[in-house]
Amino acid sequence: MRPLCCIGLWLILSCQLANAQELVVNGDFEAGLSGWTVWNAPPTPFWNGVWLQSNDCDIWVPTVCPYAGTTSHSQKKGSGAGNAHGGIYQQITVQPGRQYRISGQWSGGVTGNAPGNATWWEVVAYDGIVDDSIIDQGLRPQDQLVDKIERIDLGNNEVFQFQWQPFSGVITAASGTVTLAFKQGSFSTFDAASYHDDVSMQPLGVPATPARELPTLGRGMLVLLLVLLALSAAFVTRRLRGS
Repeated sequence: MRPLCCIGLWLILSCQLANAQELVVNGDFEAGLSGWTVWNAPPTPFWNGVWLQSNDCDIWVPTVCPYAGTTSHSQKKGSGAGNAHGGIYQQITVQPGRQYRISGQWSGGVTGNAPGNATWWEVVAYDGIVDDSIIDQGLRPQDQLVDKIERIDLGNNEVFQFQWQPFSGVITAASGTVTLAFKQGSFSTFDAASYHDDVSMQPLGVPATPARELPTLGRGMLVLLLVLLALSAAFVTRRLRGS
């Protein structure tokens, strides 16, 4: 009966590992920007520039690029743009009430220009399906800030940069969709850039199961366990008859 028990345990562990599901599409950016939507703040008298999205590393950060694999996402302020706000986002299906860990690697930098300048890098989980107009604004009560780096009032030609470092945060899904967004804003500055790689979003724990539903293992897994129990019983019966 030991072989059957070992097989059963292996199948259960395999299913548990499979349930640690990666929800982000193309989080390593090896397929370019496939799965991601690019956004820029609408042009106004203030927001007078855009962020150029690519997969190169031709500004002074980071010193190692990509972080892993052959490609990382890069975002840099367009030439001559004093003020720009934009990024990328992806809509992800989730279970309401369940917790998710969002993590990855990022890097970035900026060069100061006029007094009173500011630059920020953000990872935000927006509740529901949202578009550029929502992402461009501040967070709503139902949205969740995963991580943020900010640098204010750099001196003229003063440089601030951070090399690859991890970001991580846990959110609780309020509805069936989360829009994961990377945002960078910079005003009254010269060059600015941000880089992302190894982006991940995975469920944590087990959500509450309604009384009428089958356990979290699921119907397929329960059927498999019943089959294993039946095979084990048959094996024991044959052994007893043969003894």
